[in-house]
Amino acid sequence: MNIRHIPGAQQDRRALLLLVSDDRQLLLCGTCCGDWTIPSIHLGTDDEPAHQARTHLTQAFGINNPRLAAVRGVHTSSRDQGWEYERVTQTHVLIFRMSNAEARSAYESGSRHTLWTLDDLRRHRRRVTPQGGITLLAGFLEGWLPDGSHTLY
Repeated sequence: MNIRHIPGAQQDRRALLLLVSDDRQLLLCGTCCGDWTIPSIHLGTDDEPAHQARTHLTQAFGINNPRLAAVRGVHTSSRDQGWEYERVTQTHVLIFRMSNAEARSAYESGSRHTLWTLDDLRRHRRRVTPQGGITLLAGFLEGWLPDGSHTLY
């Protein structure tokens, strides 16, 4: 049997949106399997992640002018990371601050949303996908991670 490669985009780009309230709670979205996901968006080749994320947050959750934190992360996969990657994936991890009122409104915007504290996230980290964003969030909230862009492994 001759299986031919079907060419696709050279890179899959996405952004994880860590939405943190003034009370230091993270908004998570529920899945059909009972676990929780960090909200994310797919990015086009030339899309600027922060701009696309702001647009999505306004449309999906009614959060106007979300405040982007100075800490952000970027993870780039390699082709040999696992079977689920048929091409390189670049993931931007952006932290947005929102008021408690915006958090409550976002929480109520869907039937499967929750707000978790950092302690909740640590206790149930295996129930949150992807897990890598939680370490970045902990560093931001606890103040041990300096401002700027960080490469995530």
